[in-house]
Amino acid sequence: MDNKTVLVTGATGFIGRYFCQSAKARGLHVIALTRNEEKARDRLPGIQAVEDLQYLSKTKKIHYVINLAGEALVGERWNIPRKQQFLDSRIGVTDKLFEFFKGVDEPPDVLISGSAVGYYGPHYDKVLDEAAKPHESFSHQLCMAWEHCAARFTQLGTRVCYLRTGIVLGPDDGALGRMLTPFKLGFGGRLGNGKQWMSWIHLDDEVALIFHCLKRSDITGSINGSSPNPVTNMKFSQTLGKVLSRPVLFPMAPAVARLLFGEMADELLLTGQRVYPRKALESGFKFSYPELQQALEQILK
Repeated sequence: MDNKTVLVTGATGFIGRYFCQSAKARGLHVIALTRNEEKARDRLPGIQAVEDLQYLSKTKKIHYVINLAGEALVGERWNIPRKQQFLDSRIGVTDKLFEFFKGVDEPPDVLISGSAVGYYGPHYDKVLDEAAKPHESFSHQLCMAWEHCAARFTQLGTRVCYLRTGIVLGPDDGALGRMLTPFKLGFGGRLGNGKQWMSWIHLDDEVALIFHCLKRSDITGSINGSSPNPVTNMKFSQTLGKVLSRPVLFPMAPAVARLLFGEMADELLLTGQRVYPRKALESGFKFSYPELQQALEQILK
C-alpha cells in the first residue's frame, strides 16, 4: 500500500480519525475531504485536508476511497428535517464523489462505503449474515439508499464494499463514551427488558477490517463489521458494570426511553440485530477483540 493515495470522507469522525492515522502509518498518502479544513488539520496533523473535490487533480490517481461521512443518528430526537439530514449527509456526499470520479483519468480501485447493521431492521434472536433479508424500518431505508448510491461506482470499474458496522467501541468518543458517565456513577442498567441484541466491534478491529477489505480483491458488496459474538443489552450492561466495578441496578423502562428519545428509542435502543460477520471470517479476517469483556478491558483499563 506504500505510496498509494486514499481519500477519506468523515475523516474527523470517530472511525475516520483513527483510520487516517493508521493509513498514514502504513505509508499511504491520506487526503481528508472535510467541511472544515482548519478543524481537520487540528485533529489530523500531517494529513492533507480539502473542503471541495475541485481542489483535487483529475489526472493524479486516487487509489482508494473510504466513505464514512454521515450525520450521527444519536443525539437529538428524530423528526422529518433530522431524517433528511441523515439522508443528505450520506447520499449527498456519495453523489458528489461519484460525479467527481466520473471525470477523472483513472477511477479508484476500491470504494469502502459506510453502512450499518441497521440495514437489517429490527430483529429478535435470528442470526443475520450478509444474505439475511431485512425488515422494513427507517434505518433500513437509510442504509439501503446509501448502499445503492455507492453501488454506482461499479459503473466506473471500481470494486465496492458496503461495511455494515455495528456499535463501535473505542476510547474517548463514540457510543461507549456516551454510556460511561451513568455507569461510572452507579446508575447504569439495561434498556427495556434487555433482551435486544447488540452487535458491536472494537475500533481497532473496525479499522483493521477496512484494510482487510482494501487488500482482498475477492471481497465485494456487503460485509458485516461486527464481532462474531454479539450480546444482549442485558449482557452488555452487566459486562460494562463488571469491568468498571460498578453495580448495574437502574433499568430504563421502554416508556421512559420513548419519552426521552422518541422514534429513535424503538429503532436504536429497544430493538437490535444479532449479526454474524460471515464474509469477514470466511475471508480469513482475525478479530483481535472477539469477546466483549476483553474489548472493554482493553479500552477502559
